[in-house]
Amino acid sequence: MQYLRIEHISPGAQLAKAVVGDDGRLLVGAGHKITENVLKRMDNMGFQGAYIETPGFEDVVIEDVIPDDLRARAFDALFRSDYLSCVSLAKNIVKEMKFKETLKLDLLDIKNDKNYEYRHCISVAVYAVALGIGYGMNEEQLNNLAVAGLLHDIGKFDVKKRVLKAKHVYNDKEMDEMKKHPMFSYEELKEIPSISSVSRNSILFHHENLDGSGYYGIEGEKLGIFPRILRIADTYDAFTARRKYREAYSPAYAMEYIMSNVGNIFDKDLVDIFTRKFPFYPVGFTLKLSNGETVVVVSNTANSMRPLVRKLDGTDIDLGLDAAYRSVMIEGMM
Repeated sequence: MQYLRIEHISPGAQLAKAVVGDDGRLLVGAGHKITENVLKRMDNMGFQGAYIETPGFEDVVIEDVIPDDLRARAFDALFRSDYLSCVSLAKNIVKEMKFKETLKLDLLDIKNDKNYEYRHCISVAVYAVALGIGYGMNEEQLNNLAVAGLLHDIGKFDVKKRVLKAKHVYNDKEMDEMKKHPMFSYEELKEIPSISSVSRNSILFHHENLDGSGYYGIEGEKLGIFPRILRIADTYDAFTARRKYREAYSPAYAMEYIMSNVGNIFDKDLVDIFTRKFPFYPVGFTLKLSNGETVVVVSNTANSMRPLVRKLDGTDIDLGLDAAYRSVMIEGMM
């Protein structure tokens, strides 16, 4: 299979993975050919891309991190503000992820921007659990972390609607209003006994930076490990999602941003784990090289920054080892 952004998909392409709506209902099934009308519908709904079948890439297979039905149930619980169900579903996310033999986040969550806030919460929970597993957390810690990830942004719905629905980068006044959402989340959850103080405090401080430059000025070790994990997961998902005011950034761009801010925003040890779990160039991604060639990532196990790729004629190239490609740069993602 091959991942392509929506603008690079041509009518007649065959879907390799189904496109599913927020409620879990199938929009287009795997194996179906994409028509012009389907492409327009996907674009109008805010989908940023899709996985398609390409001859010569049948061996490129990516597994779901969590099942579509679990995502749909989590979306529904968040939509209904059913926080007790969210706690249960967060634990199900941990169970799904904990026993996978290999856990590397190659599969891009094909988010649309229509219900971004809900989908974002689910992705942050998944990414946070992946980091927690890499850190060596036990099941109770992972459960608390998953709950915090799933509920970290519910306070946004108490922010003034004109700010939440803005189609531009926030001005200073709007940003001041948005900075209230961690406290709103904390206040909404503090009377629910099944949500631990660990989860609530993590939610409250998920926008804090190591150097104290975050929303509330908490810094360094005072933050604890949970908010530091959420800070990375939240940033990565926000960068790689399509928004009303910009297109999605590539995983590589998000990774570079996080790595470049180690020590002042992000925890170094956690970023080291992050770079092992989240590849710069996920399997199936289509890349444009500086020599004009178009290639697809087939493995990033040995070197996430210089992966093993395949040309459209079927030739495999190891960008990390092939001397002929040593000076060839990855220019972008298609």
